Amino acid sequence: MARHFVAGLARLYFEISYGLLIGSSAGRRFLDLASFTDGPAVHGYLTADDLDVLMATLRPTSRDRLLDLGCGIGGAALDIHRRSGAQIVGVDASTRAVAEATARARRAGAADAVRIVVGDLAHPPAVGAAGACAIDSLMFLPDLPGVLRGICATLGVGRRVFATVLVAGPGGAERLAAAIAAAGLELERLDDVTEALATTSRRRAGTARALLRTPGDAPGDATRGRAAMLLILLEETLVGTLVARGRLRRWRFVIRCAGRATGERDA
Repeated sequence: MARHFVAGLARLYFEISYGLLIGSSAGRRFLDLASFTDGPAVHGYLTADDLDVLMATLRPTSRDRLLDLGCGIGGAALDIHRRSGAQIVGVDASTRAVAEATARARRAGAADAVRIVVGDLAHPPAVGAAGACAIDSLMFLPDLPGVLRGICATLGVGRRVFATVLVAGPGGAERLAAAIAAAGLELERLDDVTEALATTSRRRAGTARALLRTPGDAPGDATRGRAAMLLILLEETLVGTLVARGRLRRWRFVIRCAGRATGERDA
């Protein structure tokens, strides 16, 4: 019950956050400026190294289709398509994020190849995907083993999932490994990327402070812009404090869907 309550709060937070960011000029500038240099616009902690490992792991081609679970405003999905030519189906629970991602795909001339839908990350659409990625999204869902089993049931045996998650408290690596084992999956890679989290969090906070001084000209736009930047600063203050105290870490992992998770027999 408590985990479902937390998941509901997370969905509400992102609806509010995306509403303020997308609905203000300062928020839109933040989404473009807070990403790494020349990187895709994202609302989160995606790094260039994450994308490189994702591409090397999933090895998408123009013949493939991938799932992007928790796709947000679609920055990663568009970048993966640009690099590989693969078709991407992005799934997010936020209607505001999906609308913005769809608009960005259309402006990029990729609407036919990058399709974004509102949906349940634990039970994504069956689209014949060759793999899936989930950037900083799965930790907001209850029952991680069940979520991973649901994803692999959609993908099928032998498919891979690339994911990053923030984990609070001690023993994060052991807890992740245990959740993956409980789901009947094969853990192929587990990296501690907390240092990059700290760097990205500082960049996001610095961008928000700068934009707080110029939130917009129109009264309503300026109010939404200030609220968006204050919300970002609150989030990054919390993240920075927890990381500095060793109570929050970011992990990047790759799993392979096995027969025990999907109910199928391994080939």
